[in-house]
Amino acid sequence: MEQLNSFFKNNSVQNILDIGTGTGNFLVNLKNIFPNAKIIGVDPNSESLKEATEKFPDVKFQKMGAENIKFSDNSFDLASISMALHHLSDVGGAMKEMQRVTKSGGWIIVSELFGDNLNSAQEVHKMYHHFGSQIDRILGINHNESFKKEEILKIVKDSGINIKFHFEFNKGMDSILNPEELEERVEKMKVRLETIIGFSEYELLKLQIEKFQINAKKFGFQSATRVVIIGIVE
Repeated sequence: MEQLNSFFKNNSVQNILDIGTGTGNFLVNLKNIFPNAKIIGVDPNSESLKEATEKFPDVKFQKMGAENIKFSDNSFDLASISMALHHLSDVGGAMKEMQRVTKSGGWIIVSELFGDNLNSAQEVHKMYHHFGSQIDRILGINHNESFKKEEILKIVKDSGINIKFHFEFNKGMDSILNPEELEERVEKMKVRLETIIGFSEYELLKLQIEKFQINAKKFGFQSATRVVIIGIVE
């Protein structure tokens, strides 16, 4: 993300909290931009943290949710959350917690995919993502569908964060799935579907797998665009 590199080129950031760190995908960006910063990653999922620890032995990880961050006020120069807003039960509360643990004048980074104004291949990715999110909700797991871009910006602004800069980020690439990749994704969908046998939504979601196959072959599969927001805590 060259825009992040450019924005923070002359800013001193010594310690970072990455919230909803998952398996550590966003840590690659943080470590590149802030090579000398100390980073702590937090996530409520133990399995994800185990994988992240193996990938990033120099980063400290702790199990906790975004809505109840167990650090003191003004502890970090920067707090980030990437690809996790749609997993939160209290998005506004998480935004407030991020500000609480960030020093006055410190930075907030929010990176989140959005579900509007996508091309056909990205709509296929959204279908795949929403399939999984619907199954999670059936099972009682908080997993919202994608927000619209303006909704994400409003969430951040309404929380009191002063937005200084935002941009869209699109990986591009992987627009065509080879047969093996497509079959792998279909198999993952089938495995997820089996977790809701007996629920009324089972047959409808079963049809979604067939629809996904057809659309993926026709349009391809491309990651949805993200909006990346940089704000300051005042």
